[in-house]
Amino acid sequence: MSGARKFGAHRYNLTISGLAAGNAADEQDVFVYDAFAEQGVAAASPAPGYDPVAEQITEMNFATFTTLTGTATNFASVVVQLARAGAVVNDIRVVFSSSGVVATALTPVNMAVASGAVATGAGTGVLLVQTGIALPWTLQPGDVIVLARISNNATGLATPAVGLNFFIQMKGA
Repeated sequence: MSGARKFGAHRYNLTISGLAAGNAADEQDVFVYDAFAEQGVAAASPAPGYDPVAEQITEMNFATFTTLTGTATNFASVVVQLARAGAVVNDIRVVFSSSGVVATALTPVNMAVASGAVATGAGTGVLLVQTGIALPWTLQPGDVIVLARISNNATGLATPAVGLNFFIQMKGA
């Protein structure tokens, strides 16, 4: 069964680079969920002998490489999306829109909280569900996880590099 990946729990990481002030460009990194590697990302079920139990993302944290402090007039969002068949199914984010929303360098910000709850590690920043639901997210082969930084205005807030760590495990485990 070479190529089998769907066994036990796994942690994955995504990273986006820093952005200088005055640059409103967005940036993203993606992860494609390929539960049954030997059959390709479109396979809806495993070959005989593979675990058919669904998997889900249950934990998610991001950290900035230098401190990020929001400002009310020039702000950015750290966004994580789950896309399926080219459409965004889930979109969760922390918006750095005021001085109390702070991600201290190399301190995890917990995104496994309910919509509207304070994302531990982000000062007063709350997790917002823009589309879909908060974690856990049940995965299907071919799903794409996107880590993005979105500049919410024309001038762009200087933002540090951001790393995302998420945990995939069997559903119900």
